[in-house]
Amino acid sequence: MDKEDGKYRVRVMRLEDYQALTPCQSACPLGTDTKRYIKAIADGDDEKGYLIARQTNPLVSVCSRVCTAPCEKACRKMEVEAPVGIRSLKRFVCDRHGVASPLAVAKRLDELSQRDRWLSDRTGNHIFALSERSRKGKEEGGRSQGTSARVAIVGSGPAGLSAAHDLALLGYRVTVFEAAPLPGGQLQTGIPGFRLPKDIVRQEIEAIKSIGVEIRVNSPIGTERTLADLREQGYESVFITIGLQNPMILDLEGAELKGAYNGIDYVREHQNISLGKTCLVIGGGGVAIDCAQHAVRQGVERVMISCLESWDTMPASLSEKEDAQEEGIAFYPSLGPQRIVGQKGRVTGVEFLGVKSVFDEEGRFNPTFVQDSRTFLEADSVILAVGQSSTLPSLSGMDGLEITPSGMICAADDMSTKLPGVFAGGDVRWRFARNVTDAIADGQKAARSIHGYLSGKPLRVRKKGYMRALAPDFDNLRCETIEAVNPPKRDAGKRIQTGEEITLAFESEQARLQAARCRRCNIQTVFDRSRCLLCGTCVDTCVQGALKLTRMADIHKEKDIEDLVRAVEKRSPPGKGMTAIIKDESRCVRCGMCARRCPGQAISMAEFHYEEKWEQS
Repeated sequence: MDKEDGKYRVRVMRLEDYQALTPCQSACPLGTDTKRYIKAIADGDDEKGYLIARQTNPLVSVCSRVCTAPCEKACRKMEVEAPVGIRSLKRFVCDRHGVASPLAVAKRLDELSQRDRWLSDRTGNHIFALSERSRKGKEEGGRSQGTSARVAIVGSGPAGLSAAHDLALLGYRVTVFEAAPLPGGQLQTGIPGFRLPKDIVRQEIEAIKSIGVEIRVNSPIGTERTLADLREQGYESVFITIGLQNPMILDLEGAELKGAYNGIDYVREHQNISLGKTCLVIGGGGVAIDCAQHAVRQGVERVMISCLESWDTMPASLSEKEDAQEEGIAFYPSLGPQRIVGQKGRVTGVEFLGVKSVFDEEGRFNPTFVQDSRTFLEADSVILAVGQSSTLPSLSGMDGLEITPSGMICAADDMSTKLPGVFAGGDVRWRFARNVTDAIADGQKAARSIHGYLSGKPLRVRKKGYMRALAPDFDNLRCETIEAVNPPKRDAGKRIQTGEEITLAFESEQARLQAARCRRCNIQTVFDRSRCLLCGTCVDTCVQGALKLTRMADIHKEKDIEDLVRAVEKRSPPGKGMTAIIKDESRCVRCGMCARRCPGQAISMAEFHYEEKWEQS
C-alpha cells in the first residue's frame, strides 16, 4: 500500500472489481462458480458441488480430467504456496455424481435454489437459465424462442457439443454432422484413454443427445454435401466447428523417410504403427507427451522427447512432464532439429543445434541457434508433434466464408461470419480456442448469437451484484494452515501395462481438506461509517497489513472518490479533516479477524454474489 506522488491512489469498488477479486472464476472461460463448488465439497455436500460445477459446463466430467486449469494458475494461493487443486476437486464430485441428464441437473438446481437463493452465481450460460427461457418461450407459443427453427452444427468436438446442448435447451431442433465414425472430435481421437477414458466421453455425448440433439456420424460437409445444401435442406443457421484436422508441417530434411510420422496421425493410428526399439518425439506440448506415452505403452524400449523450449518454458504442464519421467521417458530440451538422418530410406536419428532463443525481441516465433553445438540422437522412429493446422481442402464445400491464408475461418467475437446465419468457432476460428474450456465457451457464445439471429432480437447481458451478510463469528483462518496435497496416481508400471488412467481421484477425507484450503475470495469486508470509532483496532489486528487509516487529504482525488465524498457530505457534514479506511485487496486473506475484533461492530463480513440475465432488445 505505497504512496504515489505522496498520496494513495484508491478506487471505489464496482461490480466488475468484485468479480475480479475471485480470479479463479474470472480466469475460467465458462465462468464456473469455483469457490462455491469447492465450499460445498469442504462442507461435505458433494451433490451440490457437482451441480454447481455442472451448471455452466455441459462437459464437466471431461473437463475434470483434461482442462488446462486456468483457474489454478490464477489462484491467489499461488502468491505464497501451491494453488487449490480445483480441477482435482471437480474430478472428485464428477466421479460421484456425474454424468447426469441436463434436464435432471436443471430440475435439481431449481429445487436447491428455491431453498437457498444464494446457492451459486447465476450466469447467462447457466443450465437452469437456458431451460427456463425455453419453457417460457413454449408457454408463449412464439417461434422466437426456438420452437421450430432447425440448426446444423458441423463438427462434434467440444465447441459443437456445447452449442448443441445450449440450443437444444433453448428449444431448437439441432442436428450435428460429424465426418468421423464416432462423435467427440479430439476428445475421441486426439486425447489418449489413459488421460480421458472414452466411457466418459460417450456418457457426456449421450446426455446431450437425451435432450433431442441428433448426431449424424460419417457425414462430412464437403464436396457431396455443402454449406449451401444445408440451407436448402431447411437449416436456418449453421455453426461450423470442424477443428484443426491437419498436422503442422516442419520443413525438415528427411521427413519423408520411413519411420517418420506426424503426431496427429500417430495418435489416431498408433495401434497400426511400429516404432522399433527407440523413438524420438519432437515437440514440447501435451500432444508430444501423449505420443511419447503411447510409445511406452506399445513396448518401445527407449522413448525420448526433444523440443525448442527449455524445461521450464515447455508448453506441457509440469504434471504431464513428471508423469512422463515416471514412465522412463527422457527429455532433451533446448534443441532445434536440423535434419532427420537415415540409411537405406529409413530413420536412424535426428541432428540438432542448441537453441539460443525461441522468440525474437517483439515476441514472434523466430528460433535462433548456437552454432557449432551439434547433437545427434539415435532413433528408429521420429514423431513430429509440433502442432495442428487447417488447410483449404478441409474447408471444401464452404464457399462464401472468409478464410485466412493459413486456412482459418474469420469470425467475430460473437462467432458470426460474413455469411448471414453462419457462425464459426473452436480451433478452426481465427484467434482459435486453445483448450477444451475455450472451445466449450465458443460453443456457448455461438448458441447465444444463433438464438439472437433466429429470434431477430440481438441479446445483451445484464449483470447485478449482491452482498449477503455472514454470521458475526465468520472465521476462515483454517484455510492458511492446511498443506497442499496432489491427487494419487497409479503406479507407473501398472498403468503402462493396463493402459488405465494415470491420475486417480481424491479420497473423501483428502477432498474435504484440500477444499478447505480455499480462501473464498468472494468474501468481503463491509464497513459501516456510522459505527466507526477511528480507533485503529482493525489496522493493528490485520497481520497482513491490508488496512490503513489515513486522511482524505492523503488520497488522490479521482472522480469516483470525489463523488463518494460528496455523497457522504450530503448525509452528514464533514468535520475538520475527513478520515478514511483504505484496503489493499491483494493482501486480504478473508480471515474475518478485523470484524471480530472491531469494538464498535463497524466491520462485518459479506459474501459477494452476482447474476447475469439475457435481455433482447
